[in-house]
Amino acid sequence: MQALLTEYRSSLKLREAEELLDLYFYRPAGFLLVKGISRLPITPNGVTFLSLIAGLVAAWLISTSSLAAAAVWYVVANILDCSDGQLARLQKSGTPLGRLVDGVADYISSVAIFLACGISLAQGNPMGWWLAVAGGIGSAVHAFYFDFYQGEFITTVRGEDNFLERELARFAPSSNENRAERGGFAGLVIRLYVRYLKLQKRSASKQRAVVPDREQYRAAAQPLIRAWSFLGPTTNRSLLVVCALAGRIDLFLWLVISAGNVWLVVCMIRQRAMDRSLAGELPPERS
Repeated sequence: MQALLTEYRSSLKLREAEELLDLYFYRPAGFLLVKGISRLPITPNGVTFLSLIAGLVAAWLISTSSLAAAAVWYVVANILDCSDGQLARLQKSGTPLGRLVDGVADYISSVAIFLACGISLAQGNPMGWWLAVAGGIGSAVHAFYFDFYQGEFITTVRGEDNFLERELARFAPSSNENRAERGGFAGLVIRLYVRYLKLQKRSASKQRAVVPDREQYRAAAQPLIRAWSFLGPTTNRSLLVVCALAGRIDLFLWLVISAGNVWLVVCMIRQRAMDRSLAGELPPERS
């Protein structure tokens, strides 16, 4: 049992940076799935494809107002979405391109879900499309900032180079890494990812001039990364699952637009205060 627990922990990114629902439900379920298929000739990209299919099925079911069935399929999609990364880490077969394909699949699935919400709601309310568009944009913004600060937290705690600079250098046209994968679909994915990184670099809060002491940073940032995690994709998807089971996808969209955006502002204010505190511009917050 201890060996199994150790293996499970090694399949995680970093415990403090995981979303709570991932940590206590989706990733354990995904780990059990990975253990069941680890001897089969299936790759992490294959699991990513299955996750995308499950997400698209959930979207189609939402568009037909089959909300309970959609909720089940979306849970399956999220478990599979956790499994591909876990399988890659346990097999040590992960590649930067595979991570990018996973991200693209997530975005395709998410766009399909919000389009389906618009189709479903527009049947009885002409304003349904506007609600779906606003919810989709809000959800994308939430994921954008969570993705950035999660990456920053993980790399800083591990003592790695700045996350954005490292990724931009890795995928720059002059980089030798993945040079053979720069044509066709793979090349398109890489170019889109580089643009995404540059947008994060421009939009993120003021960066620290120097990397802070790792333990000091970890102690200060751990509660904040947990707060950011409530804007993560798993929390978003799980909220949709609950609202779909209740037959109220409109409620899901209103919660993303209202409570989600309020939480985003709170996290941004706290993030800026923490960055200034660590840079010595403000005295550390009292516990």
